[in-house]
Amino acid sequence: MWPIAKQTLKAAIRYRFVVAMVVALLVIVFGIPLLVKSDGTAKGTVQLVLTYTLGSTTALLGIASLWMGCGTLAREIEDNVMQMVAVKPIARWQVWLGKWLGIMLLNAALMVPTGLAIFFLINARANSQELNEFEKAKLQNEVLVSRSSVREPERDFSISRQRAYLYALLVAEGKTEYTEAEQALRMSVTGPEHILSFRPDYPRLVEQAQGKPSDEVLSKLEELENDAVRISKASHEIILPGQSQIWEFQIQTNIVEEINKKPIYLRFKFNADDEYDPKSHTLWFAVGEGTNKRWPPEGAFKEMNRGSSAFHEEQLPIGIVPDKGPQNGLVRVHFMNRNSERPIIFLMEDGPMILYHDGGFGMNLFRGLLIIYFWLGLISAIGLMASSFLSFPVATFMSLGILLISASTGTLEQIIEEGGITGINHETGKKDESSMLDGAAIFFAKGAVKITTSIWGYSPVDSLSDGRTIKWSTLLSAFVWIVLIMSGLVMAVGVYMFHRKELALPNPTASMN
Repeated sequence: MWPIAKQTLKAAIRYRFVVAMVVALLVIVFGIPLLVKSDGTAKGTVQLVLTYTLGSTTALLGIASLWMGCGTLAREIEDNVMQMVAVKPIARWQVWLGKWLGIMLLNAALMVPTGLAIFFLINARANSQELNEFEKAKLQNEVLVSRSSVREPERDFSISRQRAYLYALLVAEGKTEYTEAEQALRMSVTGPEHILSFRPDYPRLVEQAQGKPSDEVLSKLEELENDAVRISKASHEIILPGQSQIWEFQIQTNIVEEINKKPIYLRFKFNADDEYDPKSHTLWFAVGEGTNKRWPPEGAFKEMNRGSSAFHEEQLPIGIVPDKGPQNGLVRVHFMNRNSERPIIFLMEDGPMILYHDGGFGMNLFRGLLIIYFWLGLISAIGLMASSFLSFPVATFMSLGILLISASTGTLEQIIEEGGITGINHETGKKDESSMLDGAAIFFAKGAVKITTSIWGYSPVDSLSDGRTIKWSTLLSAFVWIVLIMSGLVMAVGVYMFHRKELALPNPTASMN
């Protein structure tokens, strides 16, 4: 395999492919910082440079990997070069893997200097004499750093129909004293199940569903349960005028002392029903209520003006995390909506969250580049797989189609959301009835979304520009899914197709040289 890999690398150099790639990468690394326009701050400039530089590098190397994967095997077959290799004492799977290793060696040779150049250029910009101490500190604390996040535990919005039924019957009895079993039931219900207890028709519908239910009964039950889930989620996300919300974040107690040496950040995003007019809104936050560490002082709220529909970070004082007693590591964030008219919405998928320092920018950049490298390995394997049995143009077209389909999950998610492909009734906003075709489409869409998310669901560029930690566990997950599972499957198909390929067929388009 290694001789094949070295030959592939030499061929790229001989055709001056490497020279062209080096020139293009130099333009990206050194040219983009001169072209981008930021919000005028040092932090915004560095974030944009990181985002555009890494994004452009990923796109360029991805296209190059696809081109090399499609061309290196297909062209050698078309030019009758592979026929000379196939008669030698080397298995075809070794030829195939040797080609892939050669492309990956080339990618590594291009990525390593590019990553080092980005690292040193960003640090040089951060240490520039043109920046004052405040801007330098902001860069070191919010961008050129590795910060882990802590979220609230995921809330349970599931519904056990039997438990919800028993709880609804218990509530209907109007008891004031409960047995031990009844008390255990009361403590075990989820938010949606509690909401269903206020629907007097729910127990009756459950009883009807236990026999031979009609479609109407099942549809009504599903509608009630979906409404309960929606209302329960809204009660945690929508904060009406005059109401408040508390989020609790538990940091590991064994790292609190180290965390308190540096600032931590409250990261949040809110909506205020003004997507087309994201003007500033007044927000009121307090941190540490009920603990021995509080900000601002007791009884006060920090008032701030922020725009909706965008992420914000608020630096909290150093040492704000309680380090003693039963509340060790507990960060309690209290929000009060003192607006007179407008509700404030904090979607659960967007936070809030607590960010704290846990490492440096260099190692975080290394992990991010490794995930990008895994992507290049999969793209190269797809190109080689297609060229194992197709001509160069057709293989390129097929590979691009696979990548575009795998990266476009919007349609698949819409199928899941709408409950099938037959469409919904636009007058009622619901699907009138589902068919077997809808069930098959949903099954396929869920599987496809899971697969594509496992491949493209990582965001190394966004994480690096926001100073967010790319965890080792995330890197391991990416390696398993992208390299071992998906690339392995593509390689298996490619090797099989190459093994079945008839190389001795006459090729009138082959070169006579």
